[in-house]
Parts: sequence; structure tokens; C-alpha cells
Amino acid sequence: MKAVEIRTLSSEECIGIQVNGLSHCKKINCKWQGLSACEGKNIIKTGRNMLGFKIGNEGLIPGDRISPEH
Repeated sequence: MKAVEIRTLSSEECIGIQVNGLSHCKKINCKWQGLSACEGKNIIKTGRNMLGFKIGNEGLIPGDRISPEH
């Protein structure tokens, strides 16, 4: 089982990608993939969640954070 600190997750983006990584879309047949309703598009594009944490193939990398631009 994987442990992830809640404070590192963006509640406005796809939790599946943040916890399971960029491979989440490939491993699970996500019904939102490719649709405008997909909440992970920005993570896929930038490799980071809205809080600035890096999202790798296996999930969020807590030690790799940049300050998010607002």
C-alpha cells in the first residue's frame, strides 16, 4: 500500500494520476482520458500538480516541489 500526504495533493486535479503516477491513464482504462472533462490534463502537460509537486510515472515525488506560479 502506498502512503501519500494529503497536503501534497491538489484537490482540483485527478487524484489517480497524483497517487499512481502518469502511468495511471495507461494502466486503467480511464473514461475521462482525451476529454475536456479530464482533471489530469495539466499534470500530463506540465508533469506537476497545481501545488508544484512533481508527478512521475509512479506518482507524486514529495521531495521535488517548485513554487506554483499564480
